[in-house]
Amino acid sequence: MTAADPGRRHALRSPGGGFAVAVHESGARISSIVDTASGTEFLLRLDGRDTEVPESPPTVDSNRRWHERYAGGWHPLLPNAGDDRTVDGVAHPFHGEAAWRRWRTVALDDASCTLEVALATVPLLLRRRTEATADGVRVQQRLENTSGGDVAVTWTEHPAFAEVLASPGASLMVDGDVVDVRFPQPGEGHGGFQSVPSGARGLARLRGGGWDAVLAWDPVLFPQLHVWQEHRFTPGFPWWGATSTIALEPASRPYDHTEQTLGPIVVPAHGAVAAEFSLSLTRVAPLPHATPTPRKAQQPWTSR
Repeated sequence: MTAADPGRRHALRSPGGGFAVAVHESGARISSIVDTASGTEFLLRLDGRDTEVPESPPTVDSNRRWHERYAGGWHPLLPNAGDDRTVDGVAHPFHGEAAWRRWRTVALDDASCTLEVALATVPLLLRRRTEATADGVRVQQRLENTSGGDVAVTWTEHPAFAEVLASPGASLMVDGDVVDVRFPQPGEGHGGFQSVPSGARGLARLRGGGWDAVLAWDPVLFPQLHVWQEHRFTPGFPWWGATSTIALEPASRPYDHTEQTLGPIVVPAHGAVAAEFSLSLTRVAPLPHATPTPRKAQQPWTSR
């Protein structure tokens, strides 16, 4: 493997062949979820940057480097999410070490793959199983503490969805409540970021482009859902006015936090913490276009 080698890419197929899922060893990233009957892609994929090469994260300006190499898809963010910071003398890069590293494949079959990585910034061994299911994708991840002391971390999942799920007339509900998001009409631009409570169920329903996407997670470990939108709004770096996506990010803490520790999830000495996420995708009747509601202009968002 050379320095420019992204590692292996695993092509998974759901039972019955309804969904094709691609998982890369670089960052354990899910790069593609496709409905095979229609060819519909459900994850953001950035032209010309489809491959993220694993690398040691830079010690300075990791925010910019992240956006230079970001190719879209679904990343696990551990043990940090958001801006880079130093805790107990250890520098943690933007969106955490796990998303920058090459993971090792430890199990593989037609429908699933299991990857693992030992982090250097904290004494954790991460193991992540991604499975193409009959109705979408299931992710099971375990954090194992290999040390004799407790380890506190931040954990955020970062699936960024394709424009088909952010089309005019789309809607978002979390735990049964409507979320005030805007999906612009063709030719309009919009960008924004907000966090909403996960509620009792940890269930988000995103409906758009004739599809119903339901993301489920553990609301106890992940009491927040970050909602990031970029719809051809930022004219310069890193989106160049050409990207349209909505990301639904189950998170263990608010994005702008004041915690002195690395995060609120504590993995006990020689213990483990595990979580499961699922995405189900169902075809529904096409939705009518909604009339856009005027909103106050927002500033371009460049730090996601």
